Amino acid sequence: MKLSLVILAILALFFTNHAEAFARGTATTRSQPLSATSTQLSAAAKKKTAKKKAASKKSTAALEVEPLKKPELVAQIAETLDITKVAADAALTAVIDTIADNIVDKKKVSLPGFGTFQLKQRAARKGRNPQTGEELDIAASLSPTFTAAKGLKERANE
Repeated sequence: MKLSLVILAILALFFTNHAEAFARGTATTRSQPLSATSTQLSAAAKKKTAKKKAASKKSTAALEVEPLKKPELVAQIAETLDITKVAADAALTAVIDTIADNIVDKKKVSLPGFGTFQLKQRAARKGRNPQTGEELDIAASLSPTFTAAKGLKERANE
């Protein structure tokens, strides 16, 4: 029973900041690849880009997220569960390793009320070297992902 509480507390503390970023969907994308010609925009295009950036800044307030490093997380877990920092560090390491091992073994790790960890296939695609503009082939790959559960999303938006 106490191990279950340790695991839940570790996950809640460790992934709160990460889950908020996933829930917000703050990933940025590049609308067009960089090339030698795209860096030489005309004055009108620069003004248009500046207007778009100013409009997007007005419409979305910047969210300041405070980073939480592992030693701080371990200290919070130890304090919450009234255990030593060494035990909290060992528990956190065990949880992270167990989740990572299962993801690598192509298993979906679901934690109800928190979220789901899994591997997703990324298709092969074309890319560009930003310095030279040279087109590159990017190979298909597997990428670990996290999807926040409804409860975590609601909690992040309170």
